[in-house]
Amino acid sequence: MLLNLLYLAIFCTASSSSLSTRNVPVTIDTSNVINIVDKRFLSYTIDTSKYIRKSFVNFSSPRLLTLMSRLSPAVLRVGGTSADSLLYNEHETTSLLLPATVKGILTWDNITALVNATRSTNARLIFDLNQQLRNGTEWDSTNAEKLIKFCSEMDYCNSMDWELGNEPEWYKRNPIRTVLTPQQIGNGYVKLRSILRRYANCKKSSIVGPAVGRVTSYLIKPIFSGFINITGSFLKAATIHHYYFPGPSATKETYMNASYFADLPNLIGKALSLIKASKYPGVPLWFSETSTGYGSGTARVSDRFVSGFLWLEKLGISAARGAKVVCRQILYRGNYALIDGKLNPNPDYWFSWIHKMLVGQKVFAVNLTGLPTPPTTRVYAHCANTARSSYGPGAVTVFALNVDTTTTSFLAFSGPFANQSYDSYLLEPGDPGDVLSKSVKLNGRTLTMLSDVKMPKIVPIGRKAGSTFALPPATMAFLVFPDAKIPLCH
Repeated sequence: MLLNLLYLAIFCTASSSSLSTRNVPVTIDTSNVINIVDKRFLSYTIDTSKYIRKSFVNFSSPRLLTLMSRLSPAVLRVGGTSADSLLYNEHETTSLLLPATVKGILTWDNITALVNATRSTNARLIFDLNQQLRNGTEWDSTNAEKLIKFCSEMDYCNSMDWELGNEPEWYKRNPIRTVLTPQQIGNGYVKLRSILRRYANCKKSSIVGPAVGRVTSYLIKPIFSGFINITGSFLKAATIHHYYFPGPSATKETYMNASYFADLPNLIGKALSLIKASKYPGVPLWFSETSTGYGSGTARVSDRFVSGFLWLEKLGISAARGAKVVCRQILYRGNYALIDGKLNPNPDYWFSWIHKMLVGQKVFAVNLTGLPTPPTTRVYAHCANTARSSYGPGAVTVFALNVDTTTTSFLAFSGPFANQSYDSYLLEPGDPGDVLSKSVKLNGRTLTMLSDVKMPKIVPIGRKAGSTFALPPATMAFLVFPDAKIPLCH
């Protein structure tokens, strides 16, 4: 308690506007696991529009492979708008007359680099195929089968799964694209499954889809529901996309607006209700593409500390409401990338890395009281990740965020946690008080790679049993209760 009060005094001296405090009682129900997420829960994407550029990225870079491996196990989804319109070929040039819809060529070398990178970093590749290559009302699978045949011959399929198309609800916006019905989309997936089963090395590859956006929209609901009814017997996961707002017009205040916290629970609830009402109610829900602001994020905002509030919130609420995998758009280079163009981790990478180390698969319900509407403090609880951290069975990890810019939240834990000591990992902007900082401090020390192949150590601050935790304005924290001895975490 003394350490928390001392920290608060120092913080308030540094920022005279941060004078208010709020007591936030926290109740964690450890009698019931409300969701078990996939071991690859926190995953990431690469947009094919960037990947086909020669200067995009070197997948043999030791630094990049180190950063990818520290987010393992994971899914790497290769997709995006241009995925619908790629051609696959052994070389970059072809004598074929290309349709107007084709936007680029992905070569065998490109595929090999992706597979080698994912294999060496304990990731699994999901490859999004070219649904807009059409033969009348049917998907023209000739070119895709050429790719699948190559992957089978190279024994790549044991590291790959497949998706077909990207956000088909928006095809109508582009006059050179073919608008598809739910039946046509589903038929394409049935055809994809038939092709995979023809190649011995690809028979066990999984299929996910349909990669649609807001299933709360009356335009998208019939696509999602119809698709699952057609493909649910062989579908590994039903995939949706989510963004909170248009990125180009957003500001740092947008990223800290607590009213956006209500957006995602509604979307997840609707998606799960549509799955439950389908012929295949047990199909898992994945986000195969998601970030904060659509349209490539927000320049000089979505790659800064402030982006982490909605990112950690998304991870927390997705797990708590029943999603199994969340693929972050994107891994490398872009306004909302985890890693910048010089292969330096952006703040959201550091938050993701710590989440990977400390947060396990089993999820508990959390109840908070004493908060305004909408709530500016959010708290989530999981069993600790015993595979990636030094914490043993029975331990519990809590992560919290505070978007209030003037009020410190004092988290007071009840039940089995009321008299437990715990380790704290406080995350603040690297530049004090500046949420647009490009760096992150963990317990006062700036996080930075020690070399191309070495990450920093994360050192917690031990807290005495029964002490509240002061979560300062515009900060986040992970708290681990190593001696909680929760039976469901064994």
